[in-house]
Amino acid sequence: MIIRGLGTRDAAVLQQCRLLGLEESPEAFLVTYGEVADTSLMQVASELQDPDIHYVGAFDDDGPLLGFMRYVRFRRQARRHVAEVRSVFVRTSARGGKIASNLLRRLIDDARAAGIESLILAVLADNDAARRLYESCGFRLHGSEPRAVKKGTAYTDQALYSLELR
Repeated sequence: MIIRGLGTRDAAVLQQCRLLGLEESPEAFLVTYGEVADTSLMQVASELQDPDIHYVGAFDDDGPLLGFMRYVRFRRQARRHVAEVRSVFVRTSARGGKIASNLLRRLIDDARAAGIESLILAVLADNDAARRLYESCGFRLHGSEPRAVKKGTAYTDQALYSLELR
């Protein structure tokens, strides 16, 4: 397995994997397949060029993108020291092999190298596997947002985590 930062050349495989994630685990994302399906590769490539957005991906030795995650650095000067972890996904067929923890550790290292002092994230409160992942990498629960996500008529809280990188 190879873990590396993603660049514009990865736009097509990222978009394909993103759509797969929305098919396999729609409950884990705030966006829907329909909201992402029409995103152009040019738009994906543009996001991959943005200096405030950093993706890392895990590739099988023979090429397929197995999973990805990103951080988004805040643009306002007073918040430049903080980035938010978003878009965490590992293919169902590749889960259980430490891919997510390897991706997250790489993302943390890259954030630290970029001068980011703190990472934050929000995860559905009932996503126990994701919460265990974040806690195993040092993230600390610092609060919750009640009824943060509404899908249909059901509400789900979000657990709020942070990790100091200094």
